[in-house]
Amino acid sequence: MDLIQSTFIGAFELRKNLTSLLQKLQKRKEEIVVTQNGKPAAMLLSLEKYLEMKEMNEELKEALNELTNKQYIKTLKSEVELVRKGKGQKAEKVIEKF
Repeated sequence: MDLIQSTFIGAFELRKNLTSLLQKLQKRKEEIVVTQNGKPAAMLLSLEKYLEMKEMNEELKEALNELTNKQYIKTLKSEVELVRKGKGQKAEKVIEKF
């Protein structure tokens, strides 16, 4: 998300044009930065965009948890080596250990 490319709107204009801005959010799935006294104060997102970002955040948390689990990484590396040698096991069996 690049704020520079986002639509900026003042709080007064937001109140005045809320209905049309909500329609714009739903159609374009972009974000709108709300300013107050010329400074960014809040961001409006379509529900779809918010849910996408929330899902991505959860996936990143899960990936970070896996990457910080030294035993998981060690097991993963050894299993990859076994696969390269043609002696690997199904991923489900490896994942069951964790």
